[in-house]
Amino acid sequence: MNSITKITLLIFYILLSSCGYKPILSVKNSNFAITNIKFVGEKNIASKINNNFKIYKNTEGKNKFYDLEIFINKEKKIVTKDSKGDPQIFEIVISADLIVLENSEVKDKKTILKNFTYNNSSNKFNLKRYEKSIEDNLIDEIVSSIILHIHAMQ
Repeated sequence: MNSITKITLLIFYILLSSCGYKPILSVKNSNFAITNIKFVGEKNIASKINNNFKIYKNTEGKNKFYDLEIFINKEKKIVTKDSKGDPQIFEIVISADLIVLENSEVKDKKTILKNFTYNNSSNKFNLKRYEKSIEDNLIDEIVSSIILHIHAMQ
């Protein structure tokens, strides 16, 4: 390596390491806690969402306390069929109707809708695994949207 490349890399490293990056949605920086979550609908999706909110249930040092009601619906649709009538393209749609309560009063409502379209596969085992990974990704997106929404309310 020549000296110009070394100097360029050193300057680049210094600029990136001292940029002061801090995650916006850090749990440490949040001033709210979620005390209770009520789910209606798909139980396995509710369980996955609930696991993602465990870190927000710590009330120590928080000054806002919210209860959530989340109504979950999952739908798998056939988008297109081939000439024989067999499905070619599917779509998974997960919707979450969110109600945010503060002191037992409705503070806000929001509907979050996430969807994904994918092709059918002849290997049904791989198709099920792929659908599960799609569902997990959509759930992560819904959780992120809920947390962003709660942060924005403050």
